Amino acid sequence: MEDPRLPRGPGKTAPRLINDLLDYDPKYRERRNGRNLLADPALRFRGIKIPRKGPTDCRHSLMKKVNKTSAPRSNDERPDEETIYVVSTYCQNCRYHFEIEVDFPRWTDAQTPCHLSNTDSPLHHLQLIESVYYSKENAGRLKASKYNPVLEYHRFECSRRACPVRVSVRVSAPRLTQTMLAPILDTARLQERGRKEIQADPQRYPGMAPVTVAAALGFLRTYITDARAAHNQPSPKRIAKRNKKYALAFGNDCDNLLAYLDFQTIEEEGPDPSEPSTYFWRLPPVTKDNSHFIDDVVTELEVVLTIHSDSTVIFQPVPALKDIQRSLGYFDYPTRSRTVDLSKEEHPYYYSLGAVDDFTDDFLGWAYETQCKCDPSNKPYYLDCLQDLAKGRGSSDLDTKVVMAISAGEYRLSTIEDAYKFFGLEPDTKEADEHIMGLYKSRIASAPRQKDEAKECLLAIAYARKSDKIKTLANDRVMSFEEALEFLGVSADTPSDSIEAVAVATASDSDMSKVARALRTIANQRDDPVLTQAALNMEAGNRTSTLDPAEAYKRLQIDNRAMPDETVLAYYTSLTSEAAPGSKDSYTEALRVIATERNSNFLFTKLDDPDAVVPTRASTADQPVGLDNIGNTCYLNSLLQYYYTVQPVRNVVMDFQNHRMSLNDEDIKKKRVGGRIVAKPEIVKAQKFVDELHDLYENLKTASSRSVKPTKELAELTIFSSAAEANFRRASISSPSGPPQLASILDSPMYGPVYGPELPPPPTRPSPLPVDDDIEMIDHPNEKGADAGDDSSEATLVDMEPLPSYSDAIAKDGEKFLRSEKDQTIQDSAADSDSAMVNDNDVATANTLLSPPEKQPPLPPRNKSGLVIQTNDARDSRSDDELWRFGSQQDVTEVIGNVNFRLQCAIKPTSIDPSSGEQIDVVRDTLYGANAVYLQKSQTLEKKVEAWANLIVFPAPTGTRDIYEALDVVFDEQIVEIDNTTAAQHASIDKLPPILHIQIQRTAFDSVKQIASKNRNPVTFPETIYLDRYLDSEDPNSTLMRRRRDAWKWKAKLKELEARQAVLQNSEKGLSVPDALLATREWVNVVQEGEYEDLEIPPLLPEQLEERINEIAEELEVIGKEIAGLKQSLTEQFTDMRQYEYKLQAVFIHRGEAGGGHYWVYIYDFENDIWREYNDEHVTEVIDRRRIFDQQGGAGGTPYYLAYVRSADRNELVKAVCREVKEAPEVEEMETATSWANSTEKNGVCMALDEDDEDENTARHVEHAKPRPIRPKPVADILQWEHATGNSTVDANGKPW
Repeated sequence: MEDPRLPRGPGKTAPRLINDLLDYDPKYRERRNGRNLLADPALRFRGIKIPRKGPTDCRHSLMKKVNKTSAPRSNDERPDEETIYVVSTYCQNCRYHFEIEVDFPRWTDAQTPCHLSNTDSPLHHLQLIESVYYSKENAGRLKASKYNPVLEYHRFECSRRACPVRVSVRVSAPRLTQTMLAPILDTARLQERGRKEIQADPQRYPGMAPVTVAAALGFLRTYITDARAAHNQPSPKRIAKRNKKYALAFGNDCDNLLAYLDFQTIEEEGPDPSEPSTYFWRLPPVTKDNSHFIDDVVTELEVVLTIHSDSTVIFQPVPALKDIQRSLGYFDYPTRSRTVDLSKEEHPYYYSLGAVDDFTDDFLGWAYETQCKCDPSNKPYYLDCLQDLAKGRGSSDLDTKVVMAISAGEYRLSTIEDAYKFFGLEPDTKEADEHIMGLYKSRIASAPRQKDEAKECLLAIAYARKSDKIKTLANDRVMSFEEALEFLGVSADTPSDSIEAVAVATASDSDMSKVARALRTIANQRDDPVLTQAALNMEAGNRTSTLDPAEAYKRLQIDNRAMPDETVLAYYTSLTSEAAPGSKDSYTEALRVIATERNSNFLFTKLDDPDAVVPTRASTADQPVGLDNIGNTCYLNSLLQYYYTVQPVRNVVMDFQNHRMSLNDEDIKKKRVGGRIVAKPEIVKAQKFVDELHDLYENLKTASSRSVKPTKELAELTIFSSAAEANFRRASISSPSGPPQLASILDSPMYGPVYGPELPPPPTRPSPLPVDDDIEMIDHPNEKGADAGDDSSEATLVDMEPLPSYSDAIAKDGEKFLRSEKDQTIQDSAADSDSAMVNDNDVATANTLLSPPEKQPPLPPRNKSGLVIQTNDARDSRSDDELWRFGSQQDVTEVIGNVNFRLQCAIKPTSIDPSSGEQIDVVRDTLYGANAVYLQKSQTLEKKVEAWANLIVFPAPTGTRDIYEALDVVFDEQIVEIDNTTAAQHASIDKLPPILHIQIQRTAFDSVKQIASKNRNPVTFPETIYLDRYLDSEDPNSTLMRRRRDAWKWKAKLKELEARQAVLQNSEKGLSVPDALLATREWVNVVQEGEYEDLEIPPLLPEQLEERINEIAEELEVIGKEIAGLKQSLTEQFTDMRQYEYKLQAVFIHRGEAGGGHYWVYIYDFENDIWREYNDEHVTEVIDRRRIFDQQGGAGGTPYYLAYVRSADRNELVKAVCREVKEAPEVEEMETATSWANSTEKNGVCMALDEDDEDENTARHVEHAKPRPIRPKPVADILQWEHATGNSTVDANGKPW
C-alpha cells in the first residue's frame, strides 16, 4: 500500500536544505511577499536570474548551544527508532535562533535511513510536510512566548518511503532586540547619561568617566550570569540602583530592559522615617520556565559584546555545522572539489534540483532522478536543468544521462515550448487536443516537407499533455497516396507494371519496408491486385526476423492458426494496448512474421496504419454484422448482439410502433414495472431508447459493411438508468472538485460482495455539440483480442473501485435496497462460501427525479470503421463526459437489468397481473422466471414466490463445478437463521422462462481488505440441460420431492466423508496420515536397531503402528468407495427426468480481473449448426468448439453469463442471422476538383494558401469553415441531393431536421 505520508512535489537534499537555511533571513520574509527560501520550492530559472536574497540579508554563521544540543559524536554512530537528534543554534551575526531536530517516529523493521554507503539513497531527500508561521491564532500551536519567541516552524520528511526520518526546523527571534539594547548600544546616549549622573553629584564620582558600550554590556552580562549561578541560593543578590557602575551604565533609561529580563524592583525604607527609601533590582529568579531564556540572553550579550569589544578574543563559540551534518547523515559526503567558494553564487538550476554546487556528478544525477520521481509533472524542466549543468560542468557522464532520458521518451521543457510555438501556440494554451491535432493536419497538408518536424513537435506536445490521442496521431506511420506517389516518383496514372518496376529499382537503394508500404498505399487506393501482390512479395523478401511462425502465434497467445486475420489483429491489439515499448516491439515482430506467412495485405496494412480501412469483401446476407467499440463498450456490444438474436425482443423493437406505450394519463397511471409506478419522463426516455435500438437493429439487418457503430446516445441509454443518472448529476453539481465515485452518490450502503467485473470510465470524449459547429473527423480504433490471458486487463478497464449492484445504483433518496433474509445472508457470506443468490430485478426510483437534458440528434454513421465526429471547439463538456465515464462502469448484468426495464417501460402491456397490478408483456413472458421459496417453520411451511431475470450461481471455492452442482446451491435445502432460531429453507422453480439466463458470479469482495477478487475456477456446462429436478411441487410426498430429499441427504453424507478423507490424506500439508505413520514406523525400526542407544522404544509400538496403518488404509478405501457410490447415485438420480429440455444459445466471456477486462459473446446458430464469436466489430465462425466449452480461465477468459433456450420452441425464440442486405446506390463523382472547391466556398468553407507556397497553382487547404448544418444524405434520391436538402423536412431516418 502506498505510504500516504508525503505530498507530491519537489524536495531538497539535506545539504541543499541546510544551505537554504543559512541563506534564509526571516527578518525580510514579509518584504518578499512571504517567500521563504527554506520552505518554498525554488523558482524556475527562465534565463533571467532573480536574486534569491537582498544585499542586507544575513548569511548565517551558526554556533552551537552546547547545553541544548544532542548530536552524533562520530560518523560511525547509527540512529535507531528511539533516537532524537537536536542541534540548537544561534547566528552570531543576526542573533536569530535555529533549532534542527531529527527523529525517526515511524521506524519499522522494514525501514532503514538513507546513508552515504547506500548508492541508491545516499542522502535524505526532504519534502515539506507543513509550515506554521506565528500569528495570534498559531501562538499556542507554536508554544510561542516571551521565553520562546518562535516565529516559524517547518517539518520535512524523506521522500524515500523506506526512510523513517523526520526533520523539524524552528526559527525564533533574538531574545534581545535592537530597540531593547538601544539605551546601552548608542554611544552618544550612554555618554550623555554618564555625564549627567556625574554632574548631578560630582563628589560621588571622583575621577570617574561615563562607561563604554562594552563595559555596559559586560555589567549586564555579569548580572545575568550571577543570577544564573545563584538560582539555587535562598536569597538572590540585589543591585542598588544608586550603585555607581549601575547608575553610569543604565540609570533610569534601562528600566524596561531590566523588567523584560525579569529583574524586580525592591523598595527598602530607611531606619529613620525622614530618610528616603533605597531602591534595588533583585536579580531574576531562574526557573525551569526561563532557564533557557536566560542562557540565550547571556549568549546574545556575548555576541554583541564581541562586536563592541576591542579585544580580539573574548568568547569562543562552537560552530554547529558539523553537528547538523552528522545529524542529517551527510557529514564528509563526497564533493567534486576540496574547497568551497562561499562568495560564488550557485546556478539556479542547482536550487531547482534540490542539489548543491559541490555535488559530484553521481550525486547530481541521483538528485535529478529523485526530484523527477517526486515531481513528475515538472520532469521536462528538470531535464533542462540537468542538461545545462552538464554542459557547464563539461561532464560526459551527465551528458550521457541526458541522452538516455531523451531516448527513453523524455522531453526538455524548452523542446516542449518550441513545439507549441511551431504551431503558433503558447505553452499554457487552453485549446483542446482536437484543435492541436487539427493544426497538425493542416500544417502537413499545406507543407508536406515539414511533416517530420511537425511529428516531432506533436510528440513533444503529447508528452506534455499526457494525451494518448495526440500521441497516436503523431506516431501514425500512415503514408498518404500523394506521399507514396512522390516517394516512388510516379504519378496517379502511371501503369501498374511501371510502378512495380520503379519500386524494385528504388528498393535496391532505399528502405525496402518503406517501398513496400508505398506500394501498398497505392494498391489500396487504386484497388489494384497487381500492386498488392507486389507489395506482399517485397515484404516476404524483406523478412529479417529469425522468429518461427509457430513461435509467433505462441507469442500472441494464439492456439488456432486458422483464425481470420481480423481475430489475429484483435489478439495483437489487446496485448499491445498496455505493453511496455520492448514488449510491444516483440508483439509487432510476431504479427509481421504471421502476416508474411499468410501473405496478408490486411495485416501488413494494419501494421503500417492501425486506423487504415482495408478493402474487404462486403458483408453477405448469411453473415451477421459486428458492432464497433465506441469506448469501453465491449460488454454493451455483446449484449446488443445477443438481444438481436432473441426473436420476441427483436420483433418488438423492429415493430415498435405497434407496441409503443401510449402517453395518455390514464394508461400511465396504471403503468407498473419492476414493482413500482413508472412516471411519464421515464416512459419517454425508454421509448427514445427503443427508437435508437430500432435504428441500430435496422443497420444490423441491412448494412453492407462488416460492422456498424452504435450511437453514443444509445450507449448512454443502455448503460445508465435514469435514476442513477439523476443522482450522478445531483452529486456533480454539489461537488465542484470532480466527478463523484459510485459509492459517494448512491443512497444505499454497500452490501457484501461486488457482483460482476467493474468497468471504469473510457477515454474522455467531447460531449455532443450542435450540428452547426465546425467538425473534424478522426479515427478511434478499439479492437479487442478474444483470447489474451484471462489475468490480463484492458488498458481502458482498470478501475478497481468496488461497485454496488444495479439495484443499489437506482435506489431512490434515503431508501435502502430491500432484500429477503435469504438474500441478505447470501451477500454477507458470498465471498467465502457457496451461498446462493437469485437476482431480483425489481427496481425503485423516485418519480420526481429529473431526466437529463435533451441531446442533439446523433451525427450520421460513416462507412469507415472506427470513425467518430469531434469538434475543434474547446468546450466544457465535463457533465456529459463524466456521466459517460460513470455509466461505463456498469457491468453486463447491470446493463441487462436496465435494458429489460427500459423495454418494459417503452411498450404497452399484453395484460395486467391481477394480484400485483404488474405489467405483463412480451419481455416479461420471454425472459422472466420465478422461484418458490419454502421456509419450514415449527408448525407451518411458508411459501413465497420471487420473480427473477437470471439465476446467479457460483464457481466452487476450489476445483471444478458443473452447472448442475452450481444450480444445486441455489435450490438445495439449507439451514437459515430466522428470529433467533434455525429453519430449513429450499427453493424450486415456480415458472420457467422460455429463455433462461444464468450468471456465473465470479467476483467476491473482501470487506476487510476492501478489494475485489475474481474466482477463475471452471464451471462446466453442456449444450443441453434438463431442469425437471428444480421444478416446484406443492406435494411434499411427490416423486420429485422424495428424490430431492434423498439427494440432499446424500450430499450431506458426501460432505462428511470428503471432510474425513481430507483429514486423513492431509493434502494441504503434503503428508498424509498413512505416510506419516509409515515414516514413524521406519524411524522406530532404526532406533530399535541400536543407532540411538539413549532412546527406549516400547516393544509393542511397531506392531501398533502397523495395525493403525492398516486401519487407516482400510478406512480410506471404504470412504473412497462410499464417495464414488454417492456421486454415482447423485449423477443418476434425475437422469430419467428430461421433459424440460433447454439448449445453450449464448455464452458471454469475460477476460481480466475483478476490476475490469474485456467481454465478448459466443452465439449459436441453430439453423446452420454454427457457433460464432461476436467480438466488437469482428464476427467469426468458431471452428474448434473447445474454445467455448473448455474455458479454464486461461488465455480465453472465463464464462460469465449463459443463455439457454427452451428446446421445443427454439426456432420461434431465437434466430442468429436476420439479414436483408441492400445494394448501395452508386454515386456520381464530382466533375472536377475545381468545381468542388468552388461549391465549398459558396457554402461557407474558406480556403487559404500556405504562406510558404508562392506558386499560385499550389493546392489550398481548409483553415476554417463557417458554421453550417451537417446532415446525413437520404438513402433515396442521392443524385437529387441538392434538391432534397432544399425541400425535405426529414432526414434519412425519417426524423425532422
